[in-house]
Amino acid sequence: MKKLLFVLPLLALLAFTAKQVAYQADVKNSQVKWLAKKTTGEHAGEIFLKSGTLNFDGSTPVNGTFVLDMNSITVTDVADAGSNKKLADHLKGDDFFSVATYATATIAVKKFEKAAAATDYTATADLTIKGVTNAVTFPCKVTVSGKGATATADITIDRTKWGITYKSKSVLGAMADKFIYDDIAFTVKLALNK
Repeated sequence: MKKLLFVLPLLALLAFTAKQVAYQADVKNSQVKWLAKKTTGEHAGEIFLKSGTLNFDGSTPVNGTFVLDMNSITVTDVADAGSNKKLADHLKGDDFFSVATYATATIAVKKFEKAAAATDYTATADLTIKGVTNAVTFPCKVTVSGKGATATADITIDRTKWGITYKSKSVLGAMADKFIYDDIAFTVKLALNK
């Protein structure tokens, strides 16, 4: 009888786990855009996805992990090649993302909560940048179609929580003149294959 009591929950767990299906990110057709603002304007660019998996139970997203290639940071709003490279290199340096030491950033989505519309969710995840992990919550839309899926999300973070404090008014205080706002906005569009 004791063995039966042990085996039944195990079988139930296996049955639940077996229902989940992994969808792999199509990195070539996925996109992560960033936007940062400062007192004198704003800058925008992209970061390329290195890998990613989103697990589904039927058509419902359950959890997933995505890895960003921080060496791939680009700037899309500066036309002059020299200025563009200078800004991109600065973003890769120690004032910002320290990509020589931290080549990747990871977002591990732990749960999806259903929102009003059929494909809308609120996701809760652990975001790791520069070796620092913080929880983030953000709205997203996930749609399954045939053997593929798409996911979109808008994620805004306070960069200072990851130790990125260069020209932050919250760090410099009243002495700050030409400061960079703490928020960085990411617009994510994922293509996934079953």
